[in-house]
Amino acid sequence: MRPPQRTPTGARRDGEVRVIRSNMPETHVTVHGLGTIRDTGLALEGRLARQRRHRARAQRTVIAWSLVAVLALGVGAYAWWDNSERRAAASPLTGLSATSANASTPGTAAGHRKPGTVMAASRPILPEPTPIFARYRSLQIRLPVAAKDLTEIGFHQAAYPYARHMSTPLTEADNSDTKDAHGTGRDASKQPTGADAVLEGKFIRMWRARPGEPDTATDVGALPGADVFAPVSGTIVKIKRYKLYGKHDDCEIHIQPKGWPDIDLVMIHVTDLSAGVGDEVVGGVTRIAAIRKLSNKVHHQLRDYTDDGGDHAHLQLNSAKDPRYKGLEGAITVQP
Repeated sequence: MRPPQRTPTGARRDGEVRVIRSNMPETHVTVHGLGTIRDTGLALEGRLARQRRHRARAQRTVIAWSLVAVLALGVGAYAWWDNSERRAAASPLTGLSATSANASTPGTAAGHRKPGTVMAASRPILPEPTPIFARYRSLQIRLPVAAKDLTEIGFHQAAYPYARHMSTPLTEADNSDTKDAHGTGRDASKQPTGADAVLEGKFIRMWRARPGEPDTATDVGALPGADVFAPVSGTIVKIKRYKLYGKHDDCEIHIQPKGWPDIDLVMIHVTDLSAGVGDEVVGGVTRIAAIRKLSNKVHHQLRDYTDDGGDHAHLQLNSAKDPRYKGLEGAITVQP
């Protein structure tokens, strides 16, 4: 007995379109632009291939435009920063006093005076320096606020890689315990005093998604209006007004520590300046500004570990020799 014969079929490829022939009854359909064509009733693989190609092209187009947008934002941000630096270089803040940014001493033009001649009443001098709370190599860094005004100290990553790592004699706090207790429990009344005094207690390590190494910046907390003192002895080489996050008035102070021409100490979140460009300052002794109130505008990370708004003076040491660092554009040159 002969086995049943299979229906003869054949297949061929026309480009990427696979056409399958069979002995099935044919139907005819009318396609716009092509007229009446034969339809075998089976799917054509070429249509799926064309759809995949179209989707791939659309995805590539979206990615390309996204890259263009990111590049444009980067160029815009750099242009804004560069313009801000140029304005600061063209009109540096000098001759500032605690009462007015345009104050001047008798016989001098407003905003321009001989370095170091600020009204004594606007620059109180502490009877002894604030305690040491950090170091960079052999450079001692003193509290920028009086020990009695200190709320908490938080170390974190700086926003840029040219910031220098600082060490501290303080011990690291448990962040969970500190949040629950709203502080590390430091007793301000029992802090040591004297020229060689070192702050006692704990510090908070605050992590941020930034390129800098840990402990390359520090937030020293105090209530708004608290006096801010120079953390190191040296010369103020630049003062610049700027907009924090492009919105909020703020001011930055640049100090070149004595004997450290390769270091630029920068402080921000300050107001009520009582020192100007060219002034020599004594670490932990010379008042230079006051804590600016920003907690009603932004959420300070330090706020999570205190019972107040977390206002503070931000401090970091930048490498003045790093070719990527542009923070000293417009700064004065300190004579050795």
